[in-house]
Amino acid sequence: MKKAGGAMKRASWGLAALMLLVLPAQADEVDLRLRGLEGELKDNTQIYLDQLPDIEVEQLSRFRKQIMGAVTDSLQALGYYNPEIELEQSEESPKDVTVQVRAGEPVRIRSLNVLLHGDAETDPAFAELRQNFAIKEGDILHHNTYEQAKGSLLSLALRRGYFDAAYRASQVKVMPWDKAAEVVLDFDSGARYRFGELEVDSDRPADRLIEPLITLHAGEPYHANKLAELSRSLSSTRYFKQVEVLPRVADADEQNQVPLSVLLQARADNEVELGLGVSTDEGPRASVTWEKPWINSLGHSLSTSLKVSAPSQDVTLVYKIPRGHPLEEYYTIQGGYQRLDQNDTESDRLVAGVHRWNIDDNDWTRDVFLRTEYESYTQGKQEDSSFLLIPGATVSRTRLRGGIDPYWGDSQSLTLEFSEPWWGSDTRFVRFWGRSKWLRTLAEDHRLLARAEQGAVWVDSVNDLPPSLRFFTGGDTTVRGYSYESITPLDENGDRLGAKYSTALSLEYDYRFAPKWRVATFVDAGTATNDYQDDWKIGTGLGLRWLTPVGPVRLDVAFAVSEEDTPWRLHFTLGPEL
Repeated sequence: MKKAGGAMKRASWGLAALMLLVLPAQADEVDLRLRGLEGELKDNTQIYLDQLPDIEVEQLSRFRKQIMGAVTDSLQALGYYNPEIELEQSEESPKDVTVQVRAGEPVRIRSLNVLLHGDAETDPAFAELRQNFAIKEGDILHHNTYEQAKGSLLSLALRRGYFDAAYRASQVKVMPWDKAAEVVLDFDSGARYRFGELEVDSDRPADRLIEPLITLHAGEPYHANKLAELSRSLSSTRYFKQVEVLPRVADADEQNQVPLSVLLQARADNEVELGLGVSTDEGPRASVTWEKPWINSLGHSLSTSLKVSAPSQDVTLVYKIPRGHPLEEYYTIQGGYQRLDQNDTESDRLVAGVHRWNIDDNDWTRDVFLRTEYESYTQGKQEDSSFLLIPGATVSRTRLRGGIDPYWGDSQSLTLEFSEPWWGSDTRFVRFWGRSKWLRTLAEDHRLLARAEQGAVWVDSVNDLPPSLRFFTGGDTTVRGYSYESITPLDENGDRLGAKYSTALSLEYDYRFAPKWRVATFVDAGTATNDYQDDWKIGTGLGLRWLTPVGPVRLDVAFAVSEEDTPWRLHFTLGPEL
């Protein structure tokens, strides 16, 4: 048995030795180190070198020509046709190879001829494109920029209905010895097509509803932007879950008129949406919305919502009636009930009103309304009820650039309303409230946000108003460092009364330190007062911002620097900044 075991052991060692002889040894791979280039030249050349296969040290001589070719091709793509390239292999470490490059002088465009034929010769859009062409005489011959310039003529042609457009010739003649290039683009647009008849295929009787949205007509010159605008408008009405606006170019007639098809599929008869949220002002909150987006062929719609939080319960009903353009001209009939039990306010409020909405070309929204309110309330020690008939108007506008993470924007809202006993109201007053916000990017990762808010009500006594029309300030969206609506005059028992006037100002600086994260510092100031004799309240602090698909999450640590011992509060909010 011992002899057999020894033989087996010797056989195992022999097999291992044989495998070492058969299997190739792991060879060192060449490490190419690029030197002599900066910026775009270095980046592009490194991309070309990274695409080379792995090169073993003993294979360097065979791959030398391929390495030189990769460097040459990368530089020629950027207009450098006369480089000097050297490969230097380290004697101490043969796997380290330096690719030393001198780019030399670039090739520049000596002459540029952009020739237009067809209807594009007299089209102002093509004249403007040629004036602002991506390449010009004297530019370095950047081949990618040349391709973009070449493609821009075709793209413009397709957008403006030149469906037969093609190049007669597109040529770049390079003369490296002269460091010069000659570019010729000979473009024939052919005839410009026109809009034909528009056909609507809808599963609901939508002709009367969408007629005000259609701003293109048969016989007009074709423009893709008008089709995109029509598609956006139809989608924005929220009547349809599927919208397709299709040009049927293959069916164009002898006059080059392109028929159009609009395919519409209505949303479901009933839609329900659930929502959850949280803020330090209200705590956790939930909402449910039920919507009937399509009641009849006139475009009437109905939505109801229920919002519930610990201090507030709110039921709202809105019936919408288009009176022309469904996105810009419509009425709403609104009603609702709100129960509020927060701080020193207990209130039951019933509201009903008629609103007339208009949206102009500058995105200003005008809401002219007539509202009735009945409110039974306790404010501090005051118990009362109030009936009001309130006509008024609101104008507002929000502008944003940058989508869900805007880099520029502003928002304004102004409301003026009044009431008179001679038409049945319990109180005479004139009330104004306005707010403006601004967002600006100072540099790539630096933003500034500012806010100003002003309210005023002219009334004999603030006690004649229900709590919903008095002014309070403080909290997440006004003066951080103070609890919600805690800044207001107090009675002899320390209960909050509400005020005739309020002012709130804020300035915030944000710095992005990661793709989805910002840090912020801010200062807020404000007051709610009957005579502006009270001291203003100031809050300042630091915040953290996290960008999510539903908007930024904001967490602030704010200090009430106007108070003794400088108390601090956490503020948490989720939602858009403007």
